Amino acid sequence: MKADLHVHTHHSGDNRQSLEEIFEACKRMGIGAVAITDHNSIVGAKEAMEKAPEWLLVLPGIEITSADGHILAYNVEKDIPRDRSAAETIDLIHQAGGIAVAAHPYRIWSGLGEDIALATRFDAVEVLNGRNTNRGNAKSSKLVERLHCPFTAGSDAHRQENVGDACLVVPDDIRSKAELVAAIMDKRVGLEGHGRTFRMTMSYGSKAIAQWARRGFRRL
Repeated sequence: MKADLHVHTHHSGDNRQSLEEIFEACKRMGIGAVAITDHNSIVGAKEAMEKAPEWLLVLPGIEITSADGHILAYNVEKDIPRDRSAAETIDLIHQAGGIAVAAHPYRIWSGLGEDIALATRFDAVEVLNGRNTNRGNAKSSKLVERLHCPFTAGSDAHRQENVGDACLVVPDDIRSKAELVAAIMDKRVGLEGHGRTFRMTMSYGSKAIAQWARRGFRRL
């Protein structure tokens, strides 16, 4: 079963994607599980759990802006404060019953970077991100090899057409959030999908830098 574990809704503030569009894309792409991971907000994930069709398993999540870079929190159902250190953010995620994942660690303006990822006890690392360059994803894969840790994958979709660009492949018999998290932690997963092409990178980079400047060079 394909699981896209990094998808944003309009609650992230940097896109207008609705849950209905995400559900349609999951159906079209044969995706059986999805994680809604809006920036610093659990609202979209909670709405998804309430509204998702029966065939789609929703893993609630948040993409948290820590002081050191973006961190994915899975299986949490309350907001986690932003702008704390990576170590403190991980502690807060664990206290909320979730797992902490280093999101796209080599992304220049929002990744944690290698030093933080190596020095901090993350539960897993995101190794395949649909908005990452292939080089960035390859470096993330090597990081996992060094850490011998679990890994995740997701499209990081902000638009319907990108849902499913990158997915984790999990056992078909998974039926609950707990079973999905257990499969990740036990490394009973695989990868499917791709990162950004050169053309996508140029377009994405220009847009991201412009948005960053409009925010006063502050992370989302």
